[in-house]
Amino acid sequence: MKTEVLDILMYLFETYLEDDDSDIPSEDSIRNELSKIGFQDAKVTKAFDWLDDLAVLKDDFSDEVTFNIKQGQHAERYQKNHSIRIFSPLEIEKFDIQARGVLIDLVELNVITPGQRELIIDKALALDIAHIDQEQMKWVILMVLFNLPDSAGPFTWIQDLLYEETPTVH
Repeated sequence: MKTEVLDILMYLFETYLEDDDSDIPSEDSIRNELSKIGFQDAKVTKAFDWLDDLAVLKDDFSDEVTFNIKQGQHAERYQKNHSIRIFSPLEIEKFDIQARGVLIDLVELNVITPGQRELIIDKALALDIAHIDQEQMKWVILMVLFNLPDSAGPFTWIQDLLYEETPTVH
């Protein structure tokens, strides 16, 4: 089976990030562990690059939300979906219809904002996977939301959805 960057990210998330434990080993220790497990060094590097880029995008996203709220837009107005998202040909090619449907549904249900959706799409495309299905998209959504401030409710909702529990609408 071909190992993808998403497989490494999922492993890291389940092993280290999901726990509230503050005893996360150093990056070098994690890299050594991943190498021993059998993940390719090039893919591990891409996974860490993906996480680093997410941290930068998270800061940009937070700054944009803060700027819009300071400019007189109320937070609840900023959160509402007043637009229609048309997927590009590349996105249609990369994301199957169920993966795109998850994104559309989550925005329509006000679980995620249009801005969060765009960040999720950006990070999904950055994985450089030929085809992303619904389950893989749910993992991308979960990892992105985990790293965004003030996303505890949507994160829990997606986590329930991923682990096939009935999501709770807050």
